[in-house]
Amino acid sequence: MTDSTLIPSLDQVADRIEDLMARHRLPSVSLAIAQGDRVEARGFGMADLRGRPATGDTPYLLASVTKPVVATLCVMLAERGLIDLDEPLADRLPWLDRQRPGRAGRPTARQALNHTAGFGRYWDFAYDEEPLGIERAADRYGVLIHAPGTRFEYANLGYGVLEPWLAAATGHPLGELLERYLFGPLGLGSGAYGPGAGGADAAVPYTAERHVPYPTITTSHPAASMAWMSAADLARFGLTHTYGSAVLAPGSAAAVRTPGLEDGERYGLGLNVRHPHGVEVLAHAGDMCGVGASLAILPEFGVSAAAVVNQTGSFAHARTACEILLETLVSHIGPEEDTTSPKPVPAGEWAGQVATPFGAVPLRAEVDGAGSVWIEVAGSGRVQARVEEDESYDVMLAAELQLPTPDALRASPWLELALDVGDDRLAGSARAVKHGESGDRVGNCLTHWCELERVR
Repeated sequence: MTDSTLIPSLDQVADRIEDLMARHRLPSVSLAIAQGDRVEARGFGMADLRGRPATGDTPYLLASVTKPVVATLCVMLAERGLIDLDEPLADRLPWLDRQRPGRAGRPTARQALNHTAGFGRYWDFAYDEEPLGIERAADRYGVLIHAPGTRFEYANLGYGVLEPWLAAATGHPLGELLERYLFGPLGLGSGAYGPGAGGADAAVPYTAERHVPYPTITTSHPAASMAWMSAADLARFGLTHTYGSAVLAPGSAAAVRTPGLEDGERYGLGLNVRHPHGVEVLAHAGDMCGVGASLAILPEFGVSAAAVVNQTGSFAHARTACEILLETLVSHIGPEEDTTSPKPVPAGEWAGQVATPFGAVPLRAEVDGAGSVWIEVAGSGRVQARVEEDESYDVMLAAELQLPTPDALRASPWLELALDVGDDRLAGSARAVKHGESGDRVGNCLTHWCELERVR
């Protein structure tokens, strides 16, 4: 464990945090650093732009930093023999066993926790209406794009189905389990779970451009996205994963740090596992409607840092705030720069379909000798696509095209084809997606099985 004098006080970094806020027009940043019994937390800016300042104890929506919270609960329940992480989810959720297009397999809870269950990218948010709900969302979009255990793909749907699985396994709802086994015993008084659960003192989520407040946000996958906590409590929570913590048994702590796959993204049970310059870092970021969050843990130093922001698209700024706190110990906590390039799609014409829950949608792609790509959906006319990189596939093709399904037409105006490339076949995901928050609302990402064969 390092000398605590190497960790800066928040007064020492206040000017840099205020500069970060000013440069990016952030309503507030709340941050905390914890080591042993010491927790220092402070808020900067306004939790509510109508006049309520942020503090280190202000609850914020955690977005995807919910995942390490839920994963830690699962590990604790497994220690007590209340659940089996290697049980197939469909053993208790038979609706997951319905045959769908794509790969076959029965993913386990552990695979859902480390994003190797085989599900594709997915998110949905609702504001003035009810979301699909996890069972309907899984029925429509719970397609196995990869065989379970073979590929990493970050999947909110995997965490989403853990909620009904935990309820079936334990007889208790997830919110009750979190309070009984995690929030209460660890003294995380601001910990809460569910839409609007942060209470009247919580930070108001704002849009990035015009600082319009979001209404109550709901989603079909709250177990991936809907925990609330203050920066102070989030840093306290992070200490459960430092060496010497008595919260988890050694075997459980090791399981959290064990990536689901040795190659590609090194993601354990709810936490990214990185070693910049030889220093072990466990980290997770979150970014969704009106919030950005970052948690970073240095297990060998016994240090945890947390930062939360009440603005869409601000997870990188939250991560920067954590790096400011930890820079005397480690230079960065985010992923290394990726130098890989997308695999080229062979020239020619390809035809196939997108298997949507509303029926098959015809799809064509054409690649010329210079590598330019055009895509056509349901005979609507071809549109040129960008060729991009995707960490879970050989290539991604992105175009301003909309799948003609009721769900996609609601809030997903772009099409991404994330594909593995073969000589005569392209297969993978077709995502109807909305990036950003045009119209002052974050949209959805809906993944479907997609397969094309060479026709010329």
